[in-house]
Amino acid sequence: MSPAPTVLIIGCGVAGPVLGNLLIQKGYHPIVFEKVSELGDAGASLMLMSNGLKVLELVGVADNITTESYPIQRFIDSTSDGKLLGSSDLPSTFKDKYGHPLAGIKRTSINLMLKKTLLDRDIEVREGWELLDIEEKKDSVTAYFNHERVVTASFLIGCDGIKSASRSALLRSKGIAEGLPSYTGLTQTAGISKVPDSLLTPAAMRNWYGDGTHVIAYPISKTHISWAITRRETNEAAETWRPYRQEELPEQKSQLCKLLQGWNSVLRDMINASERVIKFGLFDRQELEPSQWEDCFHLSQALPDLASVDTRFEKAVAALGSSLSDAIFKPYAEKRQPRTSHLVRGARAVGEQRTASGEEACALRDELITEKFADEALLASRMDELLREPFQHTQSPA
Repeated sequence: MSPAPTVLIIGCGVAGPVLGNLLIQKGYHPIVFEKVSELGDAGASLMLMSNGLKVLELVGVADNITTESYPIQRFIDSTSDGKLLGSSDLPSTFKDKYGHPLAGIKRTSINLMLKKTLLDRDIEVREGWELLDIEEKKDSVTAYFNHERVVTASFLIGCDGIKSASRSALLRSKGIAEGLPSYTGLTQTAGISKVPDSLLTPAAMRNWYGDGTHVIAYPISKTHISWAITRRETNEAAETWRPYRQEELPEQKSQLCKLLQGWNSVLRDMINASERVIKFGLFDRQELEPSQWEDCFHLSQALPDLASVDTRFEKAVAALGSSLSDAIFKPYAEKRQPRTSHLVRGARAVGEQRTASGEEACALRDELITEKFADEALLASRMDELLREPFQHTQSPA
């Protein structure tokens, strides 16, 4: 029997560990690399849609997430002073329809859960390994890391985020020079607080809209809520992901309360109750062509299953061929890139709409939000377009 092909996965956030788990189930030998010396407390939170939890169920953490979280039952959108623009109980149907609810969770919690799944399956995690360069050969790839460390494997997959070293190295190898991510003109200040009494029920994803500023909040447990303030700022704010130190918090809370003066008072209560606050700039990159692009769950599906213990293993290894790019990655990217690009463009448009600036633009935005909630069937259809992916859930009988 041939040895399992070694796969180098760059990044131990969410996508990297998920991919490592999926690939070991298919008979590959993944190694996950992370540039920080030890994964720890980072970021604020993530909102996990039902389709994301479907994938996380495959690696064994979906139930842990929904147990820790407080599944969301309602959407509520309001103006900055609290005037209701629209609401919907649609999220309360997601679990029955898609198999999983809509749920928020601390970023640190999910990162550590996923790292544990790797260690539990004896998947090696090498922390403190920063990727510097990649050299591709006909039937292998060699990765160069800090401290003059070198590893060769069958192939490499980058899951290392907006400032991806793997992306830069691969594009550089094709003669494509790519600069740093571009600043969008938006900053985000995020925090985690004990839930104010007025936001305890219903468990909702809430949005408040003002002139050039947007606030979102949702529960991440029965006792805590995660919030984020997105606003237009000319000065670029570096994406450090460093939370403010305890001695810095009073001043930051004071500045945020001044920013939201005249907004619904519950927001200032939420800010003043914050146990953690972090600020960063929002950055973007140019869209890649299919020949330059990859994605997580569907990538694992595109690779042949090598987990058989009989002679089919040899045939499956042979199916990899001498050119993974032509046999696997190119057709996969051509299939998946258009949809992913569509979702990204949609997210950019939503971000622009949420932080509309000027009286006329804000009035139009508020009108569009109200119209969105007025047509429940259309709202459900838009959510279904997203949440039915990446595979269908068999709905439980009534």
